[in-house]
Amino acid sequence: MFASSTGGHSIMSEKLAIEASKSNWLGRLLKVCGLLILLALIGFVSLDYYLKSAVPDKLEQLMADRGWRVEVGGFDYSILNMNAEFRDIKGESLEQKGRHQFGKVSLERVRLAYDGSQESKIGDITINGFNSKIGSIDHMDVSLGDFIRIKGWIINNPSEFGGGPLVEVKEVSLEYSKVPKGADRRFKEVLFDVSRINIVKNRNGLWLTDGIPKFKTELEKMQSKSSESDLPEIDSIIVKIGSVAFLDLSQNGKGKVINVDQSIEERNNPKGYAVGVFLRVVGVIAGAKNAANF
Repeated sequence: MFASSTGGHSIMSEKLAIEASKSNWLGRLLKVCGLLILLALIGFVSLDYYLKSAVPDKLEQLMADRGWRVEVGGFDYSILNMNAEFRDIKGESLEQKGRHQFGKVSLERVRLAYDGSQESKIGDITINGFNSKIGSIDHMDVSLGDFIRIKGWIINNPSEFGGGPLVEVKEVSLEYSKVPKGADRRFKEVLFDVSRINIVKNRNGLWLTDGIPKFKTELEKMQSKSSESDLPEIDSIIVKIGSVAFLDLSQNGKGKVINVDQSIEERNNPKGYAVGVFLRVVGVIAGAKNAANF
């Protein structure tokens, strides 16, 4: 009886010990898993903090190496969506010539989307709120190899002509042509929708348009070259002009606006379009100037 009872207690004790061992093992496993999750969270937060501080610093250093003092106000990214965003960017050239030309440059937002198929690894670029001495852009979308779209683009007059808007562009649309890899980029269609061109006479009595012959000569030189960096090939280009305004700073800002509503088109002349389109734009300005009696 006693031996049997002792044997029963021994078996029960072994079972309890095994259960306790399992319980302790499971508890340790849960604790290890919890610790790993905690470490992963800490690592992710640390990486997030590092990236948000290191990437802007790297960009600022990169721009400094290229002669620009740049400050980045904010940076964010999405691993899931594979994009990065820079906010409140302010910059200024370290060279006097650059400061004179561009002044202080600012961008509200720049968004970059990753694309592994692109050589640069960047697929789409979105820019909001670009401002500088030479002009401004409200919104710009770039899909590399596909299209470029700009809304609210202003090109300013030189400072000796008041520095105000020269060309006020409502919309620009450039559509790339599909070309073999390694070939120069080519545009299938380009549209410039210009709401107003502002022609100014400065206080010395010179019109901005007095420099047209010199600009035409430079344009002809660029057109004669074959490099993409000079003038890209364009299959179809359309320039719409809503109005032309004239301002005479030598006569206390006397001015007049002439509505023209002209559309200039050049098709199937991919290498020789530039001078022809330019001269037709000049013709629209000249006609408006005569109508304004300036």
